[in-house]
Parts: sequence; structure tokens; C-alpha cells
Amino acid sequence: MPAFKKPFGFQPLEQQLAQRQAEQERQPVKHGKYIDHPTARYVLILLLTLVVVVHVGGAIVLALLGIH
Repeated sequence: MPAFKKPFGFQPLEQQLAQRQAEQERQPVKHGKYIDHPTARYVLILLLTLVVVVHVGGAIVLALLGIH
């Protein structure tokens, strides 16, 4: 099997990774951008709200039934 030649102008993988890491370190993280996908943010907020509402509702029902 013949060895493949690298195309002209391509850097070795280690250099590409080092360059990409250096570019990411130069760009500071924007506050409020920890969840990039808007749909994922809405689903997370919806699920957290649903969990809180169900727990509060369950506590009220158990309190009305007298179950501790």
C-alpha cells in the first residue's frame, strides 16, 4: 500500500491543535453564554420549573391528606 503524501500547506496535527487552543484562549468566555443552543436552554428551564411545581404540588397534596 503506497504511503499518502500530505497536501502542501497542511500543518501537522499537533500544530493545528496548538493553534486552535491558542485562538480559544485569546477569546474570553461571554457571560450568559454557557448554554449556546437556545432550544436546550428553554428545555432546561422548562424541566427545572416542572420539577419545582410538581414537588410543591405534591407537598401540598400530602399536607392536605395528613401524610408526613
